[in-house]
Amino acid sequence: MEFYRINAQMLPKVNFVDETEIRPPYVHRKRRAGEQILYFIRHGEMHLLEDGKPLILKPGDVCLLDKNRTHEGTKATTCNYYYVHFMHGEMELVDAKEEEVAKQQFERRRKAMAKEPCEPYGSYDESEIWLPKYWHIKKVTDQIHIDELIKQAIAEDYSTFENHKILCACRIQEALIEIARCFATAERERTAGGFPESYYKVQKIQEWLNSSYAAEISGERLGEEFDGNFDYMNRIFKRVTGQTIFQYLTAVRMEHAKRLIAQTTMHTGVIGQEVGYPDEYYFSKVFKRNVGMSPCAYADSLSKNKL
Repeated sequence: MEFYRINAQMLPKVNFVDETEIRPPYVHRKRRAGEQILYFIRHGEMHLLEDGKPLILKPGDVCLLDKNRTHEGTKATTCNYYYVHFMHGEMELVDAKEEEVAKQQFERRRKAMAKEPCEPYGSYDESEIWLPKYWHIKKVTDQIHIDELIKQAIAEDYSTFENHKILCACRIQEALIEIARCFATAERERTAGGFPESYYKVQKIQEWLNSSYAAEISGERLGEEFDGNFDYMNRIFKRVTGQTIFQYLTAVRMEHAKRLIAQTTMHTGVIGQEVGYPDEYYFSKVFKRNVGMSPCAYADSLSKNKL
């Protein structure tokens, strides 16, 4: 199977992006575009030939036509679709087994979920997108999400505000990442007899803790929030991430506390309240146990480093 290996730290340069509908007797003319063309089919069918290989694209299909290959229409059909013409400085076409790519991407996802929360600049080394050259997105919710991202890209492309092309490229980059994620998840489900439900559960718990860390959180509340048994949730959370739910929550709170110490002049007691510890003494105790020094000592160390 063919994939594009893309450096995600570099944005695509979008020539133009839009929605269109073709109807008979129109047929795509024969051409070698000299730029990448992404098609996302919304309704109808599109019949193409790319370097002699027939392609029949249907709703939910995503296809990248290669800049160095010749493509042409083979049949007049009615088709509504999005198209994105773009170039990318680090985008390589490779042959690989879909099972191996999905396994590799799934392992990256597992490692990402097990990372320390709020790690400064920590995820920028995850720089590769493995994008299938052709893929059918099965889940309607995923189709809707990608549809919305491309709509936003179109709106930015039409905009006359400053940096509108950069924002357009950001939306397209996001769509490419989402397509790659859809592939990895779907292929994992196919080869492993179903994507582990525990990963979805753990992801939701992490997202909730990342946004609700300042609240009073107990095992009982987590059970109510996620409609499950806390002990069971804690076991699967540790199996996936390598730490318990409350160890993860503490790590999230400590990272936010360190940020507040570094970026504000808040009193220690106020910072404790901001990150979920209304008792100043207990906050200082937890901070020292996890960071290796008290909040005041941490603030002093930052001041010395700035001198």
